[in-house]
Amino acid sequence: MASPAENTSGTDAAITMASPALHAASPTPAAPTPITNKPLPPRPTTTTTTTATTIPNDINTKPGASVYSKPLMLTTYDKYVLGFSMTYLWRCPSSTILVPFFRENFRAEKHLDIGVGTGFFVGDALAERLAKDEYFMPLERDPDSKLVQPKIEITLMDLNGMALEKAKERVLGVVNNARVGGNGKSGNGTSGNGKSAGNGTNVAVNVTTIQADVLDESLTLPEGKLFGPGSALGTSRQFKSVSMFNLLHCLPAAPEPQGQEIKNRAFKLAAECLADDGVLSGCTILGRKYISSSSRPGSSRPGSSGTGSGSGVKKGVGRTGRPSVLSRSMTWTVMKWYNAMGVFGNWTDEREGFEKGLRENFEVVETHVVGCMLIFCAARPKRE
Repeated sequence: MASPAENTSGTDAAITMASPALHAASPTPAAPTPITNKPLPPRPTTTTTTTATTIPNDINTKPGASVYSKPLMLTTYDKYVLGFSMTYLWRCPSSTILVPFFRENFRAEKHLDIGVGTGFFVGDALAERLAKDEYFMPLERDPDSKLVQPKIEITLMDLNGMALEKAKERVLGVVNNARVGGNGKSGNGTSGNGKSAGNGTNVAVNVTTIQADVLDESLTLPEGKLFGPGSALGTSRQFKSVSMFNLLHCLPAAPEPQGQEIKNRAFKLAAECLADDGVLSGCTILGRKYISSSSRPGSSRPGSSGTGSGSGVKKGVGRTGRPSVLSRSMTWTVMKWYNAMGVFGNWTDEREGFEKGLRENFEVVETHVVGCMLIFCAARPKRE
């Protein structure tokens, strides 16, 4: 990612959007503790489910969430939505753009995933993290300098209970696979870097699920459903990373004059959940205006404070220029149909509206448009 003063087209590099500008506040990892020859017994994985039920009165988010309750949806989601649709309809392939982007901004020690789908992205990133060491991850030191087992905390938030359960099962499957030594596969069917977890990981992994509406403004109140004594998370500003992949286009736009702006409540929630050195990453399908846009990555321009430009995409990815008439027709038809059914609420969504919401909540913002997809990354949450 380039600094706010830079503007590079960068069509020959991979989108990472994880530059010193985003991670300047991140502490340098301590030198790893020497690994013994025998792994320590793993801690059992614990799972906690907390439900928040209040839904905003001004919009209805249920149609976009209820589609994941259909019997075949979660079964076919990875191949159809993340495979076919991302590649041929929205022209932003998951395997070459979205997966590397998620991994780059994933902080496993304390991560919040909002809008979980099937848990594909978080499962893939976690598998890569657990496979980084051939045998098991090194011990860490607590505040008292005592050696302790490394710990990973994953929190999943979604309005649909079935999606939460599917994502939780996927994450636990990745963990269990790593505990028994692994076979080079993750919850998605591939290992993060091709390595086996060796004799089994000694990492303690805690998975928490929260069923809640991301647009519920009460979530961000000091004594609301997420923060405060006895609440779901206890304290705010604790996550090292927050992701919201393929979430915003499923949220309905509000009646004018709010329109698309109501979706920016999600950025306010993310800023409140993030630690000062944390990073937000995500993607969303933009509206009809972008159906005819080039598949080349379009970087945000430094015309607004705190907005960088970034680097672009890999060679050979997304370099086909404008889509064909047939491709545009197919994309227009599917998007129109999804909006009519209430599955999408993005018909008029524009990049500028989301950039405005991001800049209102973060000091450092970077966006790219690839095909119909907006890819965004933000850091340094603003504090009142």
